[in-house]
Amino acid sequence: MFSDEDLTSQTKNNKSFSHEHSIEGESAANPGNQAQTGEAYGGKQMKDDEEPFYTKLWVDEPKDLTIYPVWAFGFNHRVPLINLSRSVSSVVCYASSHLVIIADLKNTRQRILRGHCNEITSLTSSADTRWLASGDRGPDNSIIIWDGKTGDAVRTMLSPHKMGVVAIQLTEDARYLATLSADEAIQEFSIWNWTTGNDKPLCNVFLHDNHNNQNSIYFKPGSYFHVVTNSEQQVIFYNWNTSGEITAYAAPLSDEDFNKKIGSFVGSCSIPGTNTVVTATTQGLLVIWELDKLERKKDEPDSPYKKAMKLIQIHDKPITFITVTRCRLSNYSIATGDTAGAIKFFDTNYRILFWYDNLNSGPIASISFAQRGILDESASSEWRSSKLLDSTEYPQRATIAGERFVVEDFMVTTQHGAMISVTVDGSFSKFIKRENHEEVTGLSTHPSMPHLATCSLTGLLKVFDYKTKKVIRMKNYGPDDPIQTCCYNATGMNLAVGFVSGHLRILDSITLNDVTPEPFTYGRGAITHVDFDPFNQYCAYADSAFTTTLVRASSVPDKAPWAHAGRIRVHYRKITDLLFYSTPREKQSRLFSIGEDRTLVEYDIHVATKNDLSMLARYRIEQMFTPLCMSSLPPHYKESLLLVSTGASKLKLFSTSSFTLRKLVAAYPTSIMFHKVKPLPSSESDSAHFLLCMSDERLSLVMLPLDGDPLKCTNIIAHPSGHRGTGKASALAVSHDGRYVFTAGGPDTCVHMWGVNTKILEDRVKNSCEVKRRFYDLLTPEFLNELKDYFYYSMLRTQGLKCMDTRRTSFTIPISEISFVMRAIGYYPSEDDIENIINEVKYSKFAETGLYTDEVDLDTLIQMYCNYRPHNGTTYKEICDAFEHLCHVQDSDTGQSLYFRDPREAVQEMWRIPPEFLFGYMQSFGEALTEAEMLENLAVLLGAFHEGGRPEMSEPNKQDSLKLAVDLYLPMFLTPRTFVQRILGMRSCSATHIEGDYYAEKLRIEEDTPSKLTATSEDPRDMKNVDAQTEA
Repeated sequence: MFSDEDLTSQTKNNKSFSHEHSIEGESAANPGNQAQTGEAYGGKQMKDDEEPFYTKLWVDEPKDLTIYPVWAFGFNHRVPLINLSRSVSSVVCYASSHLVIIADLKNTRQRILRGHCNEITSLTSSADTRWLASGDRGPDNSIIIWDGKTGDAVRTMLSPHKMGVVAIQLTEDARYLATLSADEAIQEFSIWNWTTGNDKPLCNVFLHDNHNNQNSIYFKPGSYFHVVTNSEQQVIFYNWNTSGEITAYAAPLSDEDFNKKIGSFVGSCSIPGTNTVVTATTQGLLVIWELDKLERKKDEPDSPYKKAMKLIQIHDKPITFITVTRCRLSNYSIATGDTAGAIKFFDTNYRILFWYDNLNSGPIASISFAQRGILDESASSEWRSSKLLDSTEYPQRATIAGERFVVEDFMVTTQHGAMISVTVDGSFSKFIKRENHEEVTGLSTHPSMPHLATCSLTGLLKVFDYKTKKVIRMKNYGPDDPIQTCCYNATGMNLAVGFVSGHLRILDSITLNDVTPEPFTYGRGAITHVDFDPFNQYCAYADSAFTTTLVRASSVPDKAPWAHAGRIRVHYRKITDLLFYSTPREKQSRLFSIGEDRTLVEYDIHVATKNDLSMLARYRIEQMFTPLCMSSLPPHYKESLLLVSTGASKLKLFSTSSFTLRKLVAAYPTSIMFHKVKPLPSSESDSAHFLLCMSDERLSLVMLPLDGDPLKCTNIIAHPSGHRGTGKASALAVSHDGRYVFTAGGPDTCVHMWGVNTKILEDRVKNSCEVKRRFYDLLTPEFLNELKDYFYYSMLRTQGLKCMDTRRTSFTIPISEISFVMRAIGYYPSEDDIENIINEVKYSKFAETGLYTDEVDLDTLIQMYCNYRPHNGTTYKEICDAFEHLCHVQDSDTGQSLYFRDPREAVQEMWRIPPEFLFGYMQSFGEALTEAEMLENLAVLLGAFHEGGRPEMSEPNKQDSLKLAVDLYLPMFLTPRTFVQRILGMRSCSATHIEGDYYAEKLRIEEDTPSKLTATSEDPRDMKNVDAQTEA
């Protein structure tokens, strides 16, 4: 247990280098452990105002990557920025989601450092900014040490902590690295001698209970064996040495100590040349820590035992950031920022020297000073005199003497997404960036110009020129009118903007002024989707109240260019996408929408009146899963098809004439769900066509035709989400020439620009082996052989099992046999799935030949199985949830929950149901199932009927005998366990070794750890997540 007294933890490291070891030599000796770097890209020629130190940093665009980052719009204000500026350069380093960005602000270029798969949580640098380090939190976490001069990764520490880090800090000379783990229960503070390549820390200490949740690290300048960390409630002091010994002391402090409310701790830093540590708080206070000189403590200058000596009120508002910098005359200055956006400078006696209170950009997030050397003692006295003493632009101090206030120029970031450059000589401030600090909700690209429109919940609408990387126009509607979506029309003259309030504005795309006298206020909820038709005649938008509204273009000179045409509500759940559809051969567009009610709706837009938008047709396109988005397709297919992505990790192609399924393919990687899909612009003469797909965190490029081939898909992490980060895909846009893709990470407030090189993917597919081999590799050899056996057995059965004539040689089976083969190998499609499978084969060649296909070969069957089978099967938890839903009945009079009860048992299981009730539900809901079919299926499952069912019977079965046998086998009540064990006939197995006992029973139940199913009382809510599927 970590106490308020001393706690010492010792870790020996036999490989620790001596103090004189060279970092430069070690980085050269470690070339094999480097992270991948991706760049965005300026030329290599050195410019007149370019710092020679960074000439190797800027590189050309990569030629060997299919998808690569080009530019990052926005930054993560939660990670403090690092100012890398030197004599003539203006270079900064910051985080954008999982990317490290080194930006040259003067020459408008970026070097993007890649290597993290999780959102970056911390950045740090050496005192001379030669060495940089970045860390992340989440699975597969890492810490990467970068050479700030070249942008190369010199050391990658893989999973230094289980869940990554919340903070890291390099010593001034970059020899050692301190880390704070992101583990929730027991936090670890570690010191690493990273230059040795050792995977173990030099020393560490574990923080328990009230001492964990530390979030910042600060080394004492000039003596990095003294460290201070703090959380919101606790400051901890450490003393360590190169032998691996470390002492940690949690200094006590409460409101009663000074009879004053202290607030939460924000950050700490040491005063150079002293043993004093200062900590800022949210009450505007500065806590002054000095050595504790009690007899029972060690009265040594190097002692970590410190005590709060006094509190000083330095801000009226909560302090948000604190650091120490060089300052003329007083040597050092304490710089602080607060929630009002004010920055104050104090000398080491805590007297105010100067302040900035006119930034007006929100709470200060970080302050970082340049390295121009104007206060360097090694600089020539003549230069210092001409630069400082003769300057009349430096402001006066707030002291009686009124000396000039001289510190290095600095960069400021705020919690409202602003990045500001402050030039002290002249007190000049310049906005470098004014980005979104809340969720980025929409992106849209101009159809003919290099313009990108972005919008967010901050109410900020911005238009970038993505070639020059500059803002063309910006309009701020304010946080009280947040924006949900935006879209350019087909000509690029107008930009539609949908608001959370339900209003829609149609703007001039250049001036961003409204083109209509008033906004359209017909939405009853947030505008979630907006789209223009390709012929610029209509605009449609959907809102969160499940309503679709149509706006028609007007050419009458005296009237508004856009007028309301009608609205309708046809979905009873959330609308997930809205699309105007047309093909080059069609002269009119069609409007479709899909929703969580699993239906696709077509609207009769051409006869819509002012108060009436009618529904033309409605189709159910899913049974169990939610359709997530839809898209038109590039000019590859001869038939007009509509693509729909579903929550089952599948892509479906529907005929736009009959809306029957033409193709279903699995999405890769496994279990990925695409929320956004866009066709990559192309022409019919192109050698290949592609789709761009976006999941919660990944951007994928998929080559057509869609067939489920995993080699035709490549993907990259665009915005880490879930356990990996705060991002979640909110928008996807493609440039008009198809060269660039833009993604918005939503809550991570970042927008990334990606380059696309389709030639690499095309060549990879063309130069690979046969397609069928790649599908074979998705199955185990044993499973593949069994599938072949069933295929050939089906071939024999179609010719008659007792046939005495010569067998006909064939490589195909009738499409009517597909369902039997699928179910025999352990995949149980519904009747709707079977119909879709048969239609897919039947119409597979109809567009090219005009003929139906009534047979299927083995390779096609294997391909269809790989595409149609569920990725995750059905979990045991889902079976328990289904039983809970079926067993829960409410009394209509009292509203109390009622459950079925077995009077013969003393201990009652909560989720139980009589078999007749369960089978009655199965016949009443879902697909049609007659009593005879139900009886036959139960007889097969219970072993009272031929294993092959009716098709294997030579004589008709007797219903009475079947019913009697089923009644004999069935228990009085069914629970999830008895249903799995006695009806489905599954047994437990390890989910990590599914194929381990392949030749045992085929029907099994998968769980995280092997266990046996026993007929004991159970509570399904206590069961582990297991997988009830029937893989062979």
